[in-house]
Amino acid sequence: MKKIIFGFILMMSSVVFSQEIYQVIAQEGLTIRSSANGKKIGKIPYGYPVKITEKGEAFSLIDNGKSKSGNWVKIDASESKLILDEGVGESARKGDLYTFSGYLITQQNFISQFEKEIATHPAFSEFYLATAYKCFAIKGDFFGDGIVDYLYRMIDTTGNVRLFIVNNLKKGSQIYGLGGAKDPFKITNYDFGTLTVVPKGTPLFSNNINGVKRNLNGISKNEIVTLDYDAIYVHQENAKEGGFIYRKDGKWNWLNQK
Repeated sequence: MKKIIFGFILMMSSVVFSQEIYQVIAQEGLTIRSSANGKKIGKIPYGYPVKITEKGEAFSLIDNGKSKSGNWVKIDASESKLILDEGVGESARKGDLYTFSGYLITQQNFISQFEKEIATHPAFSEFYLATAYKCFAIKGDFFGDGIVDYLYRMIDTTGNVRLFIVNNLKKGSQIYGLGGAKDPFKITNYDFGTLTVVPKGTPLFSNNINGVKRNLNGISKNEIVTLDYDAIYVHQENAKEGGFIYRKDGKWNWLNQK
């Protein structure tokens, strides 16, 4: 009888674990594999949701000198944003997907973490976090000072979606807003499905000029922007509209991405 009860408790623990939605907190994205500790097939960017369907064996690793503990878990990435590695076929999305849970926290804790940070800024008193989006908060060094900054997707008093970038300084912070009447790109509503960090060193360029599609091989060197800090990527997949956003020379810049 004791063995039956113990087995039932383990089963219920696994079910509870799988019912919650988790959020990726790996700064460079959460590695996704074809099996527990198996072949890497891609990643899910920071801030995107993950549903765990099955909890596997315990696992730990050392990251920047610190121990990370968790479990190998099977996930359902159908409602997330899985970016496949180069050379990995689309069929990989339909197979079993696994990852390490040490870089996941519950969605509730993720929201609470950022709402507490937002509450420290009086400038945000009339805005609220746009948690209806899959990704509503990201982190990155967007100003090149080596300090991690925050970006929040928020709703304003008119119902428009705004992006607010908090430039964290050694002492205090500065806040920059995108969207609304004074947006530098004349975008009032940042209702883009995709919102991610673009890692430093990534070649940035406009891939469409006057309706002509271009790739990196057809771009002159003076059109390519390579930063030693992070940029921002937004894109509306249905409308095929979007762009890279980055701060340089005291202003925000946009590079079109179709």
